[in-house]
Amino acid sequence: MKMHLIRNEKGIALVLVLILAVIGLAMVSSLLFMLTQGTIFSGAQKFYRTAEEAGYGGVELTTSYLATRGVLDIAALPGLAFTSGCNCNDPYVFNDNIDLMTGAASNRCDKICNPTASWPAGVDEHAAAGIQVSLDPMVNPDMQYTLPGLQPVSYTVFAKVVDTVQGNSDVGGLVISGELGGAGVVASNSGLVSPPHNPYLYRLEVQAQATNNPREFSRMSVLYVY
Repeated sequence: MKMHLIRNEKGIALVLVLILAVIGLAMVSSLLFMLTQGTIFSGAQKFYRTAEEAGYGGVELTTSYLATRGVLDIAALPGLAFTSGCNCNDPYVFNDNIDLMTGAASNRCDKICNPTASWPAGVDEHAAAGIQVSLDPMVNPDMQYTLPGLQPVSYTVFAKVVDTVQGNSDVGGLVISGELGGAGVVASNSGLVSPPHNPYLYRLEVQAQATNNPREFSRMSVLYVY
């Protein structure tokens, strides 16, 4: 048996060059991919942060609305013209709430004054009293308004009270009219005694989204105690 050796090594050099070219191409492609993804993530984070700031603004406005028991009159923001609040009357009678804007009962005052289980039929998604409402703030929102941003970008805010736990923050004539508050144990006036403060608890759902691009949004769940 005779063996023939191939001594021409020109093909080996070509193979090595191709291997090195593939390795270099893979490294450059990886760097370009990481740079591109970093740019995408940075842009997405920037959009989210802007929507998040709009959401914080929505939370501040909604908590102010609750703290004043339904008063929030901001002429620059349509949808926030709540010129008067709610008179909850007897906290243990759930059908005597009066909306001071209309002089009659209203869903907004039922949600502010009454515990969730006592909300009447017709409040939000309630087909009957005591049924859990949707946690989506875009479904029957209590407030919907637009916050102007850097033009042409603006943000629409949806806010909704989805749960109320009743307290005794309003003790009738012992506090300033229209305000949530309450004295400690004994009032300053002789013979008038206030109960210990037991705050209301409200769960809020707030969503802020770019008006022209709803994919840019921020969603917040808030427990407000007053």
